[in-house]
Amino acid sequence: MEVTTHWVKPPTTIGGLDHLGTQGPCLAIYAQLLPGITNVTDRARYYSLYPWLVWSFDQRFPTAEADTFIEYFRRADCLFTLIAERHSRQTDRDAERHGIAMVGSTQLFKALDGLQAGEELRLSTYTDRADGNARRYFMNRLGGLGQYYAGTLAQLELMDPSARPWMKFTIERGQPLAEAVAAGVPGELFWAVVESDRVTLADLDELSQFCACSISPGTREHESLTDIFFDRSHAYGALGEQRRQSLTLILHLANALHARAGTDLTERVFRATTYSGVLPGGDRWEVPATLDATRGTWAVYERNDLLSVVMQSVFAVCLEMLASHEALGQRSIPTVEAFAAALAASDEAEVVYADLSAPSFGALCGLLRESGPDLTEWEDPGHEFQLAAVLQSDATSHPGLCLQLSRAFRALALLSIRTTEAEPPYGALPIGGDALLDSPINLQSIQARFSMWQSMSLQLVAEDLFAWCMNTHLRVALRKLRQGGLSTFRFRPTERGLPLVDIPEPASTAPRFWQAVQILRDIGALTRGPSELGRRTRPTPLGTSLLEAYGE
Repeated sequence: MEVTTHWVKPPTTIGGLDHLGTQGPCLAIYAQLLPGITNVTDRARYYSLYPWLVWSFDQRFPTAEADTFIEYFRRADCLFTLIAERHSRQTDRDAERHGIAMVGSTQLFKALDGLQAGEELRLSTYTDRADGNARRYFMNRLGGLGQYYAGTLAQLELMDPSARPWMKFTIERGQPLAEAVAAGVPGELFWAVVESDRVTLADLDELSQFCACSISPGTREHESLTDIFFDRSHAYGALGEQRRQSLTLILHLANALHARAGTDLTERVFRATTYSGVLPGGDRWEVPATLDATRGTWAVYERNDLLSVVMQSVFAVCLEMLASHEALGQRSIPTVEAFAAALAASDEAEVVYADLSAPSFGALCGLLRESGPDLTEWEDPGHEFQLAAVLQSDATSHPGLCLQLSRAFRALALLSIRTTEAEPPYGALPIGGDALLDSPINLQSIQARFSMWQSMSLQLVAEDLFAWCMNTHLRVALRKLRQGGLSTFRFRPTERGLPLVDIPEPASTAPRFWQAVQILRDIGALTRGPSELGRRTRPTPLGTSLLEAYGE
């Protein structure tokens, strides 16, 4: 009889994410700022097409079994993507309007290539979930709905994931939205193609009203989606109000940038302007009083993200030096504390202390307070916004301890002088206490560290900084091992020292900005200038009216 003793079996090692837990507060903040929009809900049309798809199926196949629903749903999911990409190729080839971020596009765009070359296209070729199907569009049985949109549509009370035998639309909100879609699309032809399993180019052209670009202003579907995203009927309470304020803030920034020459609306510009309150070029961003609190909360998000990138960069430097230590064949250092002390006392670190010309961390803060860039000067190479970006981008080229530690020290000192102990680190956000247990390095704990470091020499601060990052990683990796049984250790404490696993690249979080902008494009609130250089983003008349209603 074969016996397997799992308790001594080593855990599976994976790459993992957020090795210091520093991104947790960022995720919590942007989830509160843009509820109902996530990092995977990329297109506005899915918010209405998915409820329509389930409602419409129920109308046509009231006695269908679950297997039939799943197969027809998957075919329909593929058909949506094929329609969008075909419409793009037949019109303006503008991916932002049509096929971008449609579910299963990697496989289905190639399928359309084949169809245009004269090959037969059967939807079931791409919906078959068999493990050996190399052309499968999605593994999740409910495709993009199950993988990406189910939670959001449930939060917005458009669909009920708990319904059986499959996910259902809600009577109060999902059904009216589905009926609004039905009023403007050729539903009979759509289902005829799904049932036949075969798609022709003529079918796709006749079904172009299902394209993601076809949320036509003035239709019931358009009005319903705009109501949802901007909560014009105040149906979603505080969550709806906050989503409306963040979307309106983006519209306001787009309008302010369009009035200037040369700068388009991008995530980087959004981050910088919300953090500093200043537009590219140095002009103050005059945010209406109704949006100022939201702008300030996005600034808190960005401050936490800057801290996260800096600390990840310090951790990467520690691991890089640990790798150098091993490569040189030196005797192993037994503990994190011993390694941190040795690294802080190294010749490379001494060069940094001498270059910064500050006897203590408090003195460095004083120097930068007098001669460093102001918060508003975010385009200055010495600003923490720029320093964090360079720390992140240069980490992959292994620039060494001197350069990265110098940047990290200056970025941390600047973050220190931007804060005051009288203000809560997270403002009015409900983040603190238990919410930060899994994120030991956060705006609250760094503020306490800043106070402790004021009178300490840079060498002692470096030693504490290195040990804090490495011990925090061990704590986070142990938690992940306990919760999931997977090993995310990037180095391991052993009796023989601290063997390196690998060096993760520092990463910033993605604050749902791209998704929010794409949704604003989809509902016709933002567009690109048709002929101006760079086709910069600007509000449409609808966007302007929304801005006037909620941003003044």
